[in-house]
Amino acid sequence: MAVFLIILFVIIIILFAAAYFFNLAFVRRNNPNTDDIDSKENDFLKEYRTVIKEGLNYIERHPKKWVYTLSFDGLKLAARFFDNNSHKAIILFHGYRSSATRDFSCAVKMYCELGYNILLVDERSHGQSEGKLITFGVKERKDVLTWVNYYLKYIDSDAEIFLGGMSMGATTVLLAAGLELPNNVKGIIADCGFTSPADIMNKVARQAFHFNAGFILPVMDIFCRIFGHFGIYGVSTLEALKKTRLPILFIHGKNDNFVPCEMSESAYRSAAGDKYILTVEGADHGMSYLLASKDVSEKITGFLKKYS
Repeated sequence: MAVFLIILFVIIIILFAAAYFFNLAFVRRNNPNTDDIDSKENDFLKEYRTVIKEGLNYIERHPKKWVYTLSFDGLKLAARFFDNNSHKAIILFHGYRSSATRDFSCAVKMYCELGYNILLVDERSHGQSEGKLITFGVKERKDVLTWVNYYLKYIDSDAEIFLGGMSMGATTVLLAAGLELPNNVKGIIADCGFTSPADIMNKVARQAFHFNAGFILPVMDIFCRIFGHFGIYGVSTLEALKKTRLPILFIHGKNDNFVPCEMSESAYRSAAGDKYILTVEGADHGMSYLLASKDVSEKITGFLKKYS
């Protein structure tokens, strides 16, 4: 009887822990301060506040319009469209619990000056897009295909399209590389993406909460399947990149304390097509462009020119 009670107690603890971390990791939380660079939660960006504000002001002033489409599972998805009267386009996907404007505050101007049309996407369960759960790229990868098809159908059927992503957005576009993308897609730029949902959750659990998540991830996976109709296992950028010949440019900060640089290096080794990697000394998560804007912009520009 005592053994049964102990086992029951352990099961209850695991269920409660899994439910807590499921809510913490997956459930949408709208954050009105994401783009407020002066807010306390953006203190980690304080060294770059001036340049980020300039980028946000550029996005605010530049002519654009909101466009919308439906996801494969019926969610209304939103994006800002910057029309630079070009047959070249880049579709950009932001990071986990972040925003498109903050993550690409500096990149939008660069792409506009390079003559690219831009779709600046609010990923599902973020910003103006619908959704209750964040799926760490599992469902978001299919949204990439949705946006590509939207662009070709409603904006320019002959466009040359590149995909770009930051953090979870980078994982999203790398996972999408394993899908059947139209031939209009010419390449991918992935900045500091993780290799899989399970990999990043294990890493964060060890670093932030000081425990091995192996015993609760299977339960969280069950919650994901019940409440979100997706799973966190069996989805990996390493496997997706073996299926594509698309050229990939990987960017990652060597001092990234959230998504280890080794994850981009592993993805780079797995990529079957043309591949390039730029690792930036001293750069933390998502900071490569801010710390080494000249090197990063030159690498991106050269990549785009080569494959467009």
